[in-house]
Amino acid sequence: AVLRSSHTGILGATILGLGRALGETMAVTMVIGNNPLISPSLFSSGQTMAAILANQYAEADTLLQLSALTAVGFALFLVSLIVNGLARFVVWRVNQQYRSG
Repeated sequence: AVLRSSHTGILGATILGLGRALGETMAVTMVIGNNPLISPSLFSSGQTMAAILANQYAEADTLLQLSALTAVGFALFLVSLIVNGLARFVVWRVNQQYRSG
C-alpha cells in the first residue's frame, strides 16, 4: 500500500533527477573527458552543452562566439524545460489514474 501511494512521487523525482543530471556541469565534464571533438562512438570522450558554456563563455571574444554560446544556453534551457514539463505531466497522469482506479 505504501509503494502504491508513493509511486507518483518516486516517478516524478526520478524524471526531475534526470533533468538535473542533464544540466550538471563540472561533474559530467570531468567524467566524460571534456574533449571538443565529435566522435561516432558513444564510448569515446566528449563534451556536454553545459560544459561548452562553462569552458568557453569567459574567453568568447567575437559576437559570433557569444551568439553561438547563447544559442547553446537557450537549447539547454529548452531541454530542461521539456524534461520538467514531461515530469509534471507524468505525475499528473499517474495521479489521475490513481484517483480513478
